[in-house]
Amino acid sequence: MSTRNIEGSIRIGSALLCLGCAVPAAAQDAGQQLTMESLIVAAYERIVPRLSELRVGDRITSKIDFNLFPILERGKKVGTVAVSDGWVGALSGGTLGGATGFGGFVGRTGDVILGEHVFGYLFEGGMLVPQYQVITQATVISQGEYNEKKHDAGGFVFFPGDRTRLYFKDLSVREIRKLPFKGPDKLEGGYRKGEPLSVRSFVTIERFKEAEKTLTSLTPGTEFWDAMFALKMAIATSNSGVTFRTWLADGYLGQASEKLTPRGNFLVFRFGYLEGDQELPKLALIFKNHRVHRLVPHGTPEEVEQNFD
Repeated sequence: MSTRNIEGSIRIGSALLCLGCAVPAAAQDAGQQLTMESLIVAAYERIVPRLSELRVGDRITSKIDFNLFPILERGKKVGTVAVSDGWVGALSGGTLGGATGFGGFVGRTGDVILGEHVFGYLFEGGMLVPQYQVITQATVISQGEYNEKKHDAGGFVFFPGDRTRLYFKDLSVREIRKLPFKGPDKLEGGYRKGEPLSVRSFVTIERFKEAEKTLTSLTPGTEFWDAMFALKMAIATSNSGVTFRTWLADGYLGQASEKLTPRGNFLVFRFGYLEGDQELPKLALIFKNHRVHRLVPHGTPEEVEQNFD
């Protein structure tokens, strides 16, 4: 299975995350500056009326503008960044996800592929507060069909990990959801502004046992972000929203893995605790096409994949 680039292993010793202190004093480049400005509260509030106008069957670009900006270095173009008010590009397919309107790849059933756009804002510049989810759908076509005819609602998407290119047509909005997240300081047992957090404190045996109660309560079919809310997952950035590599929840060990199969797209989260400096994974939470599929004992990748049905 490929390792999804949303967080690293919990093996970072007693590292501290200071909420409200994670963002650097100044953006490192123009792309980071644009991303930071698009994720302030005022930017998110500007996009809410547009999101409320979006309907199932629309093309997301009919209501939401994804602006592409060249990144220059000494006058030479070295890249492109896509931004839109309140749009969390790092979790929405990045520049390609914005340019095509597909978003980030999250699932496949037969010839139908699913994408996702996440909208929200940064709390104190460092903690993500997801607010809206827009799911897109499209029909897979061959490269030959894509090359032969310009499809009005077509494009391509890279599958995370192995960079497989999937071509598609008939892109449209499948679902728009308001997410239940509040600011991290308002969550039950939440975090105070500027409070340093020990990453290791999330993976004690006591906190794993608390997480186990929540994990066993998640029913198959629960949507990904509803599961993250139930688990009180905190998602942080150290570069103004360019990436989100810190995902913290009780018992969560990091290193999510992802695999696309003929049955669907499977994402696996590991839960357990630390004993000294050794990780002891105990449970694997499996998502299928962005919804809870099954909670199973953790094992080898081959053992976990036996539950990919």
